[in-house]
Parts: sequence; structure tokens; C-alpha cells
Amino acid sequence: MNRFKSLAAASLAVLLLAACGSLDDIYSPGSSSNNYDIRGTVDHVDLSSRSIYLTNVSGYQRMLSSGGDAVRVYFDDQTTVSYQGKTYRPQDLEHGDQVSVRVDESGNTLNAESITVSYDASGGTSGNTTQSGMSTLRGTVRYIDTARRTIDLESASWISRFDTGTGTGNRFTIQYDANASIDVQGRSYPISNLERGDVIDVMVDNTSGSTLFANRIYLVRDVNAR
Repeated sequence: MNRFKSLAAASLAVLLLAACGSLDDIYSPGSSSNNYDIRGTVDHVDLSSRSIYLTNVSGYQRMLSSGGDAVRVYFDDQTTVSYQGKTYRPQDLEHGDQVSVRVDESGNTLNAESITVSYDASGGTSGNTTQSGMSTLRGTVRYIDTARRTIDLESASWISRFDTGTGTGNRFTIQYDANASIDVQGRSYPISNLERGDVIDVMVDNTSGSTLFANRIYLVRDVNAR
């Protein structure tokens, strides 16, 4: 009789230990799901590091590593961008786009699994509302004429409204005014700081005939970055 009680007690102890182990697995921080959604506004897409810098971020489950309300999210060839039922690439995103990102958090790194655009900044599109007249051109700086205030771009393509199928491989000349500057991660620098080989996004006003006039310019990739 006592032997069976001892065996039953031992069995109960094993079950309790197993249960504790299961509870530890459930409640331990390391085993909790690292997949969740964050929302934010695209500041810029860094092609060299294959990352997206987001501001006004909400939904991040840990302290924002970059300070304030901004984070950097990394993408790869498997990351898709969805907008109004169509699929695009992360590099098609533009400054000001509002997105929801499904991330996989590994250590201090956020890896984007999928991205959904809720607002297209250049098209001014949210739902069925569209503001026309502004488009975004991405290209590589070929030459800067500070006297005429023009920037020659090569290998350029239109990425506004996520229309990436036109203009690829073309060259464009962009006009800018005396107050224009280049936005580099939220800081402004003179246009003269641009160099041949830099990749930039230019928001242009294309309502004035054949002239493309720069409204905003953002550095996407620094030719000297390593």
C-alpha cells in the first residue's frame, strides 16, 4: 500500500514539474511571440542597408531603441508591400507614406515580414481621395548645375502612386529654387552637397508643362556610404 502511495506521489511530482515547465514556457519572455504589427510614417528607405526608417511609430512592444518614436525596420527579397490590392516592393515606399508593418523582432532588430500602406503620401490617397499634381521620381545623380539650379538624374523611375512601370532607365532634368535643400534623415543640407552617384527621391510638381520642379528632395543612398 505504502509502495503505491510512494509511486503515486512520485508520479504527481513529475507531473507538477512538467506543468511548471510548461508554465515557464508560456510566461517566459523569451518564448513569447516575436511577431506583431507596428504602425508608422516612412521617413526614408535606405537601399544600402535595406531598411526603412519609420517615425510616429505606435505598437512597438519594447522601448524604442533609436529614441523618441522612431525605429528602423529591415527588409529582404521576401518582404512585400500591399496597397489597394496590389503588391509592390519596399523600395517603392516614399517619404510620408503611412504603413502597418508585420515585424519579427530578433534581439534589437525588427525584420519586416509584410507591409500594408494605409496612405500614399505622393498621391495624397487615403481610401478614394486623391490629390493630383505631385509625383515622386527616384534616380541617380549624374550632374548638378548650381548656376542654373538643375539636377540631372539617370536610371530614374517614377515611384509615386506606386506606378513603378514607367520611366525606368530614363534621364531627367529637375529644376529647383534657391531655397531648396536635401533632406538627410530629417536634417537639411545644401543641394551642392549632392555628388554624382547619390540616389535621391524628388517630389516634383508636374503641373507646369514639361518642366519638373522639385518640391522636396530626399537622400536615399549616399554614394560614399560603406
